[in-house]
Amino acid sequence: MRTVFIVYAVLMLYIALRVVLATPKRSGGGGPLRVKWWWKVPMLLLLALGAFKFSILDWVNPGGRYFAPEVDARILLPLTWLNIFVILLGILLLFAELPRAVGWLFVRGRFRNAVNMALVALAGIATTVGMCNALAMPQVHRVDISLPGMPADARPVTLALLADLHADTVKREPYFRALVDQVNALGADAIAICGDFVDGTVADHGSDLEPLADLRAPLGVFGVPGNHDYPSGYADWMDYFTRHGIRMLPNAHVQLARGIVLAGVTDPAAAWQREEAPDLDKALQGAPAGLPVVLLAHQPSMAPAMAQDGRVALQLSGHTHGGMFPVLSNIVSKYNGGYLEGLYQVDGMQLYVTPGTSLWSGMLIRLLHPAEITLITMRPQ
Repeated sequence: MRTVFIVYAVLMLYIALRVVLATPKRSGGGGPLRVKWWWKVPMLLLLALGAFKFSILDWVNPGGRYFAPEVDARILLPLTWLNIFVILLGILLLFAELPRAVGWLFVRGRFRNAVNMALVALAGIATTVGMCNALAMPQVHRVDISLPGMPADARPVTLALLADLHADTVKREPYFRALVDQVNALGADAIAICGDFVDGTVADHGSDLEPLADLRAPLGVFGVPGNHDYPSGYADWMDYFTRHGIRMLPNAHVQLARGIVLAGVTDPAAAWQREEAPDLDKALQGAPAGLPVVLLAHQPSMAPAMAQDGRVALQLSGHTHGGMFPVLSNIVSKYNGGYLEGLYQVDGMQLYVTPGTSLWSGMLIRLLHPAEITLITMRPQ
């Protein structure tokens, strides 16, 4: 957590010196905030609140989860807005330094002042739009996949894929009630939830996820854990989901009708909680030979290993949230094996990465990467 603190501290200092505290001498003609110093003090305070959001929430919620505190949404959302604003403004200012470095954009101080004002406004607008997108209900995205090994006479199987629900103090029972209604209206043959159900304990958020018990699909509702589910009380949640009609597949499989094996593995984060690590051999133990395997694995970075094994025809994953917004999406892709969202071919295995159905409240922003419920139609090849 110290690294997070240092990164935000450097970012805040850069913005403060570059914009808020800029003087005509230091800024080449003036920063955007040509106001008295007593106005700049609250501005710096707001920057600090945004930059040190996680540390502040950890301080007011001692012993809680650093990245998912049990803090009222009326406090969490404004702090999240400020946090995202600081990130986006910092990125925009850094990009603006490039033309400034070659000396043709900031020729005059007055022009630089206008550019800085525009960047501040753009960061504010992008933050607001991005958060509204993140809090909106997901869109339905339809994908057709030819599944090698599926019996030629089998009719197509539809599967509604969800991931990254992240129940917390922002997304409560009404949101999940509307989501369940939206999923059920699709009439999918099966429903799969690919990890990161929640940020918090059953005691705190069990009532929020009660609507999941009303998910309906002829072939069943299935799930695997994600990295956020482990520190949230893994054993309690696994029992909760089972009692609410979700068949969890932690290193296990089930044979769906129409010639498909649906398997699941645990998440690599299991090691942090001394839980069972991902084990494809165990997941497929006793599975009928000759049928295509569709694997639920929360993190797409597991795909190369699954493809190398040779038994998996299609891996379904989440975790990346689609990268959330440009620039960050490049970083997210890098740390997830180059996989971000959409359909990939990985050494003869297909991989579909959903950008997620909801979003973690720690980074509530979606720009060009909308949330989705993926309706996958699997057909014989």
